[in-house]
Amino acid sequence: MSEAILYTPLFYLVLLYSAVLHECAHAIAAYKLGDPTAYLAGRITLNPIKHIDLVNTLIMPLVTYFIFGIPFGGAKPVPINPYNFQNANKGMMISSIAGPLTNFTLAILGFLGFLLAVKTLPLKGFALHVNITFFFAIIAINILLGVFNLIPIPPLDGSRFLRYFLPWHMKETLDRIEPFGIMIVFAFIFMGGTVFLGKILYGIILLLIKIDPAHTEEIIEVAIKLLGR
Repeated sequence: MSEAILYTPLFYLVLLYSAVLHECAHAIAAYKLGDPTAYLAGRITLNPIKHIDLVNTLIMPLVTYFIFGIPFGGAKPVPINPYNFQNANKGMMISSIAGPLTNFTLAILGFLGFLLAVKTLPLKGFALHVNITFFFAIIAINILLGVFNLIPIPPLDGSRFLRYFLPWHMKETLDRIEPFGIMIVFAFIFMGGTVFLGKILYGIILLLIKIDPAHTEEIIEVAIKLLGR
């Protein structure tokens, strides 16, 4: 059996559950801070169906892929009622940052798993490709999700985090921008944002090669096949 058949299913499995855990983190943080809205909506679950949105998850990626050649979308937004928090601004900030922090935590675990696999296990051939594929996907996808969501453009998480620290008049400006935020996000992605994210991926590849130079060829092969999805 060729290891090539693993690239697509492993990539999408990691992407799916990285997004699910991101959304769960929002819901759990909000619940712990006093807002049960997401909990009552059944969003504290690893069931991916609960996090799928018809437009954001299914239609938008198909449309952007056929128009721009790049699939772009997201999970169903987690419902949060800031009026349930003792401090609405602080509650929104913490529940928003919980998603990217979860992604960075997963990326760190991916690095640890990669180190364990390549440094302590005598892996070759098929088993080696399975491990590199799996851990590279965890690292790359979660760093990209974390960094992308920290961009301070509404409705991304970075704007919620930034809003907490802004004076009131700037909070109001950010709120007025939000209805047009998705268009700004599109402009960022398709007018240079991909270059920025590409540099992050390139840095990840170089770091993994530095950690494990003995498998440089395999790391590059896996990266090319994964990033070509």
